[in-house]
Amino acid sequence: YSFMSEMHTPRDYVKSIWALGTIEIVVYTLTGAIIYAFVGSEVASPSILSAPVLVSRVAFGLALPVIFISGSINTIVVGKYIMGRAFPDSEIRYVNTRKGWTVWLALIAGLTVIAWAVAEAIPFFNALLGLISSLFISGFTFYLPALFWFFILKEGRWNASRKNIGLSIVNGLVFLFGVVVLVCGTYASVWDITQGFKTGRVRNSFTCSAASYGG
Repeated sequence: YSFMSEMHTPRDYVKSIWALGTIEIVVYTLTGAIIYAFVGSEVASPSILSAPVLVSRVAFGLALPVIFISGSINTIVVGKYIMGRAFPDSEIRYVNTRKGWTVWLALIAGLTVIAWAVAEAIPFFNALLGLISSLFISGFTFYLPALFWFFILKEGRWNASRKNIGLSIVNGLVFLFGVVVLVCGTYASVWDITQGFKTGRVRNSFTCSAASYGG
């Protein structure tokens, strides 16, 4: 909730969640469906590499600012959480003084270096992200919220009213979807990692390769 603590009106946080969720669902669903329709199951990772060499290089150039911004957002969220925990009663946490800016910039720089080192030290980091998402994000996003509704938020029996019946059906489907992502996603990620080692696709740590561009 570090983001909510920075808002002028924290009560609007729920509105931002609804807006973010709706936009993400639409964008990711359309992007995945369109790429799969035109490329098929052999889509490369990242999907930009599925395009011709010249097009993919141009696309990477245009996407660099977005890539930097995406990484910065995650770093800032972690940084704000650490600042709030480390300096709960100090003005440093608000990053509006010289000392606050010094601590903030040092913290962000340190987190960036650590993130880069971890990403480069693990040669199958991309597949590892899929494994972590299947094991944990599936729960945080799908089946755990559904269980919270059944055991905490639900008022009365599941069939006490039309509202309860509808929400029970929706949360039941969400729970099942989360379990499917957990099981199938974990299996697919582990299989991909093992295949990477068998076929030699897994590179050494702290190395770069342009093989994806086809030479």
